[in-house]
Order: sequence, then structure tokens, then C-alpha cells
Amino acid sequence: MTMNIGYENLDALFHPRSVALVGITTSNPEHWTRGFLEGYLGLDFPSQGNLYLVNPRGGTVDGFKVFQKIQDIPDTLDFVVGLVPSRSASQLVIDAAAKGAKFIHFCTAGFSEIDDEEGKKLEAELLRTARKHHVRIIGPNCLGIYCPESRMSFSALFSPESGPVGFISQSGGNANYLIRQAALRGVHFSKVISFGNACDLNESDFLEYLADDPKTKMIAMYLEGIKDGDRFLRALKYAAEKKAVVMLKGGTTPAGARAVMGHTSSLAGSRDMWESLCRQVNAIQVQNLDEMTDVLVTLTLLTAPAGRRALLFGGGGGSSVIVADTFEKRGMTLPQVPKPVINKLREFSQDAGNFFSNPIDYSQSMDQANVKRALDILMGWGEFDFIVNFMVPGQSTRAGSFSGRVFKFDHLSRPVAIVIPPAFDPAEADGIFRYINHYVVAGYPVYFSFDSAACAINLVLTYNERISFRQGLR
Repeated sequence: MTMNIGYENLDALFHPRSVALVGITTSNPEHWTRGFLEGYLGLDFPSQGNLYLVNPRGGTVDGFKVFQKIQDIPDTLDFVVGLVPSRSASQLVIDAAAKGAKFIHFCTAGFSEIDDEEGKKLEAELLRTARKHHVRIIGPNCLGIYCPESRMSFSALFSPESGPVGFISQSGGNANYLIRQAALRGVHFSKVISFGNACDLNESDFLEYLADDPKTKMIAMYLEGIKDGDRFLRALKYAAEKKAVVMLKGGTTPAGARAVMGHTSSLAGSRDMWESLCRQVNAIQVQNLDEMTDVLVTLTLLTAPAGRRALLFGGGGGSSVIVADTFEKRGMTLPQVPKPVINKLREFSQDAGNFFSNPIDYSQSMDQANVKRALDILMGWGEFDFIVNFMVPGQSTRAGSFSGRVFKFDHLSRPVAIVIPPAFDPAEADGIFRYINHYVVAGYPVYFSFDSAACAINLVLTYNERISFRQGLR
């Protein structure tokens, strides 16, 4: 089954050959409109397509000629980024359509989100004009499209590397945050859409598209409201049958709902309704953007464990107690290591009292060779499904920079997760970053707290268990 996204093929939206930034400032390099130019240049869009700037003042910006009118551009246009005031938006649609543009993204605010009758009228007029001229609108009041493959971006801070995650976000700021945080953890994106007020193209259009997009292996969504409940339910069910869908719903409390109305003028919906919906279709529901990042790290980088049996392996007696409590509270089991196995471990530990049955609190004097010996012995026992290696900075009684030892786990036949809570001690910051980056570059899932790791792994295990259960019923 392939769902129909309308009279335009949305794939063309993500692969333009010519883009115009209309309304970009020519006088102030710090102005927010320059961020779009920096984004396209940062990902080197001009190497794959033509980039044009438009402002009535003309002139040049960063070596680019600035056209005074869109009609002056000596080219047809595929995609337009509208940075003009809300009162000029409808006229831009007319002018862009005359240049062949089929898609316009309006970053412009001042429409229905401001709870003003004039803003609502302007948005309705914008949609009528777009329909008349066969132009599709992304927005208004949003940041638009990030697609590394085609070098489209609304920030120069984004990675040029493509990945398996598609992200649909009603909020531009939340899109910004997730893209950057995920990249720090080794997770990259196929396509990201910040769609704002969704006066035309909406969450269901993009969800249907990403469900069929071969470059997208999983879908994340941040939503404040939906345009058509029945259609969205069909689209979500369709997408969730094909790919993992991670859902963050904003505005499920009274205060959040009020904030939503002032942000994108959306109807929020109750927490119970969204929880029920996610269970019904087997979407993974998260509570915040950091949890969404953790879940995407787990889906992308942690080979799916065969079960819930965790082997916790790290340093620190007190930390071992806390991590054990945390993982059991989140639904994991910690099988006890048998006495004969513990005795083998103690044969080469210089601090034998530090070994426990699970967690394994390895001796602070153990080097890479002995850690490998310990893990080989534990693998010989093998009654666990995945390993969590934890390191807690800031526990030393001596001053100095962080010197956490980096271990190799590539010889193991079980998935490995790395947990290291960042510390705020400036003397340790650089060392901690290098430690984290080593494992990120090596392709391991890295988490910043015991609870974030346990929560994300539990959510993904629950998701996989539901899939297995449903397949068993067929």
C-alpha cells in the first residue's frame, strides 16, 4: 500500500536544483535571515544547485548578487524560502509561481499563531493564493527543510552527513536542538521538516511521505496539534507498521496547551488520548527531547538485545548500587554471576573485593588486558543479553583532569552500551569529551545518565516485544 500525498510528489521538495532566499537582509550580518544563507553555504548547496538572494535593496552578500525582484532571477525556481513580512507573503506566492516554484517555505511569523484576527485572515489568504497558483506551502512560522543529501539546511551548525532518521517537528527550535544533540551522539538524519502552523502541508503529509521514503529507516515526531485526527491516525498506523515511530507530544498539560496556542495555534489534546494512541499503533512515546535523543541513539546504534538481562560492568561501589537499582526499576533483570565465575575473575584482580555478582565493579587497577580477560570469562558464562559499561567522573578525592580508561568491546558478541554522566568541573571537561567522542566515533550508543540509558533501552525493548507479540498472533 502506498498512500497518496496529493497532486505534487513531495520528493521534489527535498531535491531542488534552484533555491531563492527572498527577503534576506543585506545590511546586518547578524540578522536572523542570514542563518539560511549560512546553512545552505555550510552544507555547500551551490555545488549541487543554484542559490539566489532577493532583496529590494539589491547589492551583494558574501559574493552573491542580490536581485531586487524575484522576477529578475535568470532561472526557473524549484524552491523558495520566504523571509518577507506576513503582509507580503501572498504576493510572493504569485511571483514565485510565475518563476516555476512549486514549494515555498515561509519562516515568516505573524499569522494564526498570534491569536489575532488579522493574522488568521492573512494565513487564510495565503492558503487561497497558494491553491490558486498550485504552490505548496511549508509553514508559515517555521524553519523549513534540512536534507543533508541535497545540501539543504537552515543552520550552518548541522552535519553534512546523512543518516536513517526522519524528523517532523512543529517547532523550529526543537528541530534545531534535536539535530545538534543527536549528531553529538552519532545519530544523523535523512530529512528534517519544521512545519510550524501547517496552513497547507501538514504532519500527515510528511508522515505519509517518510513512511515510504527508502532513505528513512525510522521516524521521530514533535507535535503540538493535528489538522485532521482521522487522517493522522491512518497515517500514523501506516507508518508504524513499516518503521519505528518515536513520538513527543507537546501541550498535554493545561499550561502546555496554553503555550501551544501561542506558538502554533494548535489544539493540543489530552495526555491520556496520546498515550492510548501510541500504544494502539506501537509508537514509542517519549516525554522530552533528551529522551527522544536517547531512544534514537538506542534504535540506531544499539544492536537489539535478545532480552532484558543486563550485565552492568563499571567502576565504583556506590555507583554500582545506584545503577543496579535504576536498571531493575526500568524493567531489566540483573542475573547473578555464579560463584565459580567470580572466583575466576578474582584470580587476576589486584583488588578482589571490588568484584560483585552483577554489577561487576572492576578494580581501579585493571588495565585493558585484564578487562578483556574479565569480559571473556563473563562471555563464557553468557547468561545475559547486553552489557552496560559505566564510568562516573567526579568521584575521585584527588584533584586533576579526568583520566577515564577507554576499553575495547569489539570482540564481544553482545550489544554494549556506554554510560558516562558529564561533570561540570572545568579541569575534567576536555578529558570527558574525548572519552565520550571515542565511543561515539567507534559507533557505540553513549548515554549521559543511568536513568536515561535504562529508560531508552526499556522503551526500545518494549517496542520490540510488542512487535514480536503481534507477529505471534498472526
